[in-house]
Amino acid sequence: MTDTLKKIVTATTGAITATGDAITDQIEKVSSPASRAGHVVERAGKMDEANVDHDVIALQMTKRSPTKTVYTARDVNVLANVYQDSKTTVLLTAKQSRALIEDEKQNNPQVTPDLDAPMSA
Repeated sequence: MTDTLKKIVTATTGAITATGDAITDQIEKVSSPASRAGHVVERAGKMDEANVDHDVIALQMTKRSPTKTVYTARDVNVLANVYQDSKTTVLLTAKQSRALIEDEKQNNPQVTPDLDAPMSA
């Protein structure tokens, strides 16, 4: 492949990637919290697999946190573990989660999650 052709392919690939990222970012703005959280877990897990330093991932998450949450490398490690486990199973099923929330509501009246709202599988 000639240098000119390599430059064209690289530029085209970069433009396509940037466009895809922009579209994904716009879709995520209207996604549910569950969907966005799943994307975060997946991205943190993939960055972990690529050996991106957990402090770097935590800093990025902290800088983007709308609630000013400070994330740590330990938090990123949890996300990476959830990502690995989620490759083969659902760690918290809807049925289990609903039962645990209902139990907590009965024992602690201040707990008020909406149990009628659908839970992701």
